[in-house]
Amino acid sequence: MAMVIIGMAVGGMLQLLAAGSQSNLVGNELTTGINLAKNIQQISTSLAYTDPNNPGSPSLHKGNLSQATYIWDLDTLSCSPPVDCSGNTITNYTGWTQKVSVQTVAAGQLTSTRPQDTTVPTARITVTILHKGSTVYSTSWLVCAPDSAS
Repeated sequence: MAMVIIGMAVGGMLQLLAAGSQSNLVGNELTTGINLAKNIQQISTSLAYTDPNNPGSPSLHKGNLSQATYIWDLDTLSCSPPVDCSGNTITNYTGWTQKVSVQTVAAGQLTSTRPQDTTVPTARITVTILHKGSTVYSTSWLVCAPDSAS
C-alpha cells in the first residue's frame, strides 16, 4: 500500500515538473517575442511620418529596413533572423521572424483601417512575431504626423 502511495506522489511530482518546464518555455518565448516587437517600435520612433521632400508620395523603399527613411517604408517588412533596435541582425535568433504592417486609420475612428494614404495624419503599425512559423506575439500602436501648424 505504501508503494502505491509513494508511486502516485512521485508520478504527480513528475507531472508538476513537466508542466512547470513547459510553462517556462512558453514564458521565455513570449518574453523574447515582446522584446523583438519593442525593437521594431524603437526603430519606428526614429523615422519621419512621411517623406519630408514629398509627403504624399508612396513608399519607394517599402519593406527594406536598411533604406527606410519614414514609417511607411516599414510596411510589409519581414526580418528573419530578426533585428535589434538599431536595425542590426540578431544572428543567434534563427527561426524567429518580425513582420510589420503599416495601415492608415481615420483620425476620428482609430479602430478602422483605410486604404493606404500617407496624407492622412494617423497610422497604425502592427508587429507580429513568429517563432518557427507560429505567432508568438502581436502588438500595434498609433503614429501621428506632426501638426504642420506648429
